[in-house]
Amino acid sequence: MKKVFLLLLSTFIITGNVFASSTVKDKRNIKGFTRISYAVPGNLTVRIGPKFSVILEGEEDDVKSVITEVMGERLIIRRKTFRFRFSDLFERVDVFITLPELEDLTVSGSGGVEIVDDIRDIDDLSLSVSGSGKITTAGIEADNLDCNISGSGNILIRGTGSADRGDISISGSGNYTGRDFEIDRLDVNISGSGSCICKAGDSLTARISGSGNVTYSGNPRIDSRSSGSGRIRSAD
Repeated sequence: MKKVFLLLLSTFIITGNVFASSTVKDKRNIKGFTRISYAVPGNLTVRIGPKFSVILEGEEDDVKSVITEVMGERLIIRRKTFRFRFSDLFERVDVFITLPELEDLTVSGSGGVEIVDDIRDIDDLSLSVSGSGKITTAGIEADNLDCNISGSGNILIRGTGSADRGDISISGSGNYTGRDFEIDRLDVNISGSGSCICKAGDSLTARISGSGNVTYSGNPRIDSRSSGSGRIRSAD
């Protein structure tokens, strides 16, 4: 009996040591990127500033399991691939990034991203969500804006600003919201039950397949077509 007790106690101690961890901050020495791909459970905070900075915060074992690598001009943030299923114990890692210029942001999975500072004087900006994640931005001033949502994710432009041209594509039940962000020439394509709340300047071209909805403000020329129960309507 004593041997059994000692064996169980040893197993408990070993297991506890395997899964015990502490909260840490890990500053990664990474620079030279204008694009970000984020595929980690947790939150990503992006700031626009003169110097590059990448900081990860979370449980020590979780932080160690996150890979940050630059390929071309893209920073890829992802989890290591484990042969065994201990990776299922991963909780979350919060990431804080500062970079001089952001041209492209892609979120895969359930992560949440907030762009804290305004993005100004940029030619092209692309925002993409695949899964149930969310991107929230401050103001934007761009020549061209592309927004792609696949799944149930969301893109919210909370600040003001404008773009000369914009393309919004939603496949699934995702949502785009940009009430105070005006796009002069706007194309919207929805396949599924997604919704788009937008502000258009000169023209709005909307195509809906399914039960999706486009709600627009402004006084643009409208070119709309709906296959299904979807609707295009003015918010004014």
